[in-house]
This record gives sequence, C-alpha cells and structure tokens, in this order.
Amino acid sequence: MPSKKTRINLTVDDDMNQLLTELAELQGIPKTTLVYEYLEAMRPHMIEIRDAIRLVNDKKDPSQHLRKILMNTQQDFLDVLKEEFKDA
Repeated sequence: MPSKKTRINLTVDDDMNQLLTELAELQGIPKTTLVYEYLEAMRPHMIEIRDAIRLVNDKKDPSQHLRKILMNTQQDFLDVLKEEFKDA
C-alpha cells in the first residue's frame, strides 16, 4: 500500500551524504529514516522559527518566539549533559 505522506526530493553534497550514510549505518536504520527522525526532532524548533519570521514579516516583535527557541535549545543541551554525566 503506497504511503499517504508527501515525498520530497532532497539534494545534498557528497560530505553530507557520507555523514548521513555513516550515521544511519551506525544506528542500523535506513538513511531516509534517519533524515525523517531528525526533521521530526526539529519540528518544534521549526514551528517557532516560522512563527518568529511571520512576526518579523508583519513588522511585529518576535522576541516571544525567540525566547522560546533559546529556552528549548538550553533545555535540550542540559538534557544531553545529564545523559552524558549519568553514563560516566
């Protein structure tokens, strides 16, 4: 049964292709799955960026979205650090 999801073409340079290939192989998943999972992980950030750009285009203050982006990024970084120190 064909997927109901929209397909997109993506062109990357050789270095990016090699990096994606290696990451996918190391995790034992297809490269397309890796790219999809990365995009899904970025979805909340992409929404905030989109909303901030819309405000800028409407000549409004985007600081609310920029703060949220910063706070989410800091939390993601702290979560990574916690995982690293937990395993150490």
